[in-house]
Formats: sequence, structure tokens, C-alpha cells
Amino acid sequence: MTDTALIFVGYQEARRDKKSDFYLRWMDLLLEGASYLLTSAREMGYKVIFINHQEEEGPFAPDNPLSQTVSELAPLENETLIRISKLSPFFRTNLDQELKGIQNIVVAGIPTNLTVRMLVEEAYDRELNIVLIEDLCYCYSEKIHDFTLDDLWETRPWVDILRLDDFFR
Repeated sequence: MTDTALIFVGYQEARRDKKSDFYLRWMDLLLEGASYLLTSAREMGYKVIFINHQEEEGPFAPDNPLSQTVSELAPLENETLIRISKLSPFFRTNLDQELKGIQNIVVAGIPTNLTVRMLVEEAYDRELNIVLIEDLCYCYSEKIHDFTLDDLWETRPWVDILRLDDFFR
């Protein structure tokens, strides 16, 4: 059993659909690296967890196809999908239970400044070792994305913020 989990946050179809209010223009570029990371993590035996935003209605409603994890990263039967309605992936979810025995997490996700940041901060407070893959995270503003990464680096010095290429070195 591995002591490492890969956690994908917010990689949902609503962020890829050009008609969606949540469209992220860099999504296709992010997916190339995310697919590579997922394949590698599966080969290394990491636990894989997906965290998806959910709302009662609209593009993130459970029955809306836009709320689904992007098809390139579709969870396998033995992988975990956690649906959240708040920024915190730990709030009223079973994430703590899913992370039992896990000491290290690798995080990639959208948006950097919201759920990704909250996940990193709360995992840090739980004393997990964290690697944030910066080029597999993004938000709707490069300025806010960069500020969030800088602030995490300044305030959480034990979080490793790496580019995907550096993660595999």
C-alpha cells in the first residue's frame, strides 16, 4: 500500500465547455500534463482522489454532464470521487477518512485561489507532506494564480511547489 495520494481538484467538463460561464481557456493544455501525471501515479500505485464542485442546479448539478470529471481523467472504479459544495474539500466529506495512512499528497487543480488553496492549507494543518504541481493548476487570472502560489510559498514553507517536469526529476 502506498503512502501517497494524487488529488485532482475541479477538473470538470464545465471548465472545458466554451459555452460555460466557467470555461477556462487553458484547460486543454492542463489536460496534457494532468493525463501524464495520472498515468504515472497509477503506475506508481498512488491512491487517486478526485474532488469535484457540486451545486443543486446549473452546470455543477450532479445530473449535469458538465459537472463530470473530464473524460481524459475519468476515475477508475477503485478511485475516489468526492463532491463538495463549499471551498473546503474536508468540510462535510470523507476526505480525512480517505487519507488515513497517507503521508504525502500531490495536488493539481482548478481554481488555484479557491479549492486548491483551501486543500493545501488544510492538508498542511494536518501535517501532510504536500507537492503542488503549479503548472497543472490555474484560475481565471494569471495575476491571482501567481499571487496565490507566492502566498502559499511564503506562508507554508514546507509545501513543495513544483512544475510537472521537476516533479519527475
